[in-house]
Amino acid sequence: MSLFSSPLLALGEQAPSFRLLNHNGHSVGPTEAMGECGLILLFFSSSWLPGDLALLKDYAQAYPQLQAAGVNLLALSSINWETLHHLANQMNSPFPLVFDPCCRFSKYYQTMLIPKFVTGRAIYGVNPEGRIILARKQASPEETLAAFQAL
Repeated sequence: MSLFSSPLLALGEQAPSFRLLNHNGHSVGPTEAMGECGLILLFFSSSWLPGDLALLKDYAQAYPQLQAAGVNLLALSSINWETLHHLANQMNSPFPLVFDPCCRFSKYYQTMLIPKFVTGRAIYGVNPEGRIILARKQASPEETLAAFQAL
């Protein structure tokens, strides 16, 4: 049995919209975060799991190349806002870390872990039309960028 509530969304599906607070307390959503070529939605569950921290670090290091390719990134988690704010400052995050209380929107992306109601790890690529072009539980920045370059 998978820990995810159900399989990730299918390629070609319309990405669900949302409005949530980032680590600086500003409201953000995919529409204004969308880059010229797309948007990465990176879902992670904790500020202490080595896999989550490595994933955030890898994407932070690759962020200049992603932006140069016209791709922006939002990282979403259900960890509390204060912890998210501290993590963003500690890692000097170049992209917004977004607070998803009680997995309010993570569930629409099928990334909510059950039965704990915490965000699970997943990576989505969304094209400028709002369609999903990548849906993986794990993907390196290079694999994610390749999905956008294949468009």
